[in-house]
Amino acid sequence: MGNIFFDKSKLKSCGKNVLIGKTVRMRHPEKVSIGDHVIIDDFCYISGEVEIGDYVHIGNSCTVSASQDRVTFGPFSTIAPGVKIFAASSNYLSCGLDLPTIPEEFSYNVIRGSVTLERFVLVGANCVISPGVSIPEGAAFSANLIIKKKITFKPWHVFFDSEGTSKPRVGVEKLLTEVEKFYQFK
Repeated sequence: MGNIFFDKSKLKSCGKNVLIGKTVRMRHPEKVSIGDHVIIDDFCYISGEVEIGDYVHIGNSCTVSASQDRVTFGPFSTIAPGVKIFAASSNYLSCGLDLPTIPEEFSYNVIRGSVTLERFVLVGANCVISPGVSIPEGAAFSANLIIKKKITFKPWHVFFDSEGTSKPRVGVEKLLTEVEKFYQFK
């Protein structure tokens, strides 16, 4: 049985060997590009311009909201169940007009910024990624973190808290060697 909330043929592009749960919801599927060998589990919500690279897994119950910006997943990225990614947010410290029902020309005081996950990024369960965050290659995050733009992220490090405490990941060379055996990066 196909998806019950959108027509897969309406996607901007869709690669081969793509599995999309039947309860995944997409607002504006014509703005979503999906690479090869991708799995998007049930109960996810995807909205706006979203680019999903090859070999990406999006766990169940995730939200990917690009708003007026963009969310990009590099190859081999994974977000665990319950992750929320937002490329726009209300500014809670100062009033603004930023509802999705408000025409763009009347909207103001919105926190916006595209979100990028480079290749081999791992995001733990229930993390929240804020607008404007760019996560470098190989970064990994423990569960339940708020991932903010103000943190300096290091490639191939695992992050343990929302303040940026991290340590290097091990086995990077072996991973890259194994991947290069079957996949050529563009």
